[in-house]
Amino acid sequence: MKKVIILMALLSLARASFATELTGAWELESGEYVNEQGQLINYNAVDFHSLKVLSATHFSFTSVRGDKFWASGSGTYELSKGKYKEVLKYNSFGQSQGAEFVFDSKVEGDFWYNSRWEGETRVEYEVWRRVE
Repeated sequence: MKKVIILMALLSLARASFATELTGAWELESGEYVNEQGQLINYNAVDFHSLKVLSATHFSFTSVRGDKFWASGSGTYELSKGKYKEVLKYNSFGQSQGAEFVFDSKVEGDFWYNSRWEGETRVEYEVWRRVE
């Protein structure tokens, strides 16, 4: 029993130290995405803003374009070996529950950089700034 308790404590510590890199609130600083017509859209050029909040295991975001609601989503996430993966639970943009989005990811100081690819094409690039 003592070994089980020690193992559980070690796993909790490992998860806590792992999650601290992303845990908090992040504001989208800049980025771009490829729209349905294949056009590259710069977030700043279309007045796109987003806030993402991450706990040790979950994420939630809300995005606006100008002063109008654009999208929201929430679910679980994992960060491992430079890959950030979101698994949707709820969203406002028509994706199925369980849909996954995988990004190449790195954190440098208070900035978090994500690139999402479909084959050889980068379809999304995000620069987030830690606000809390």
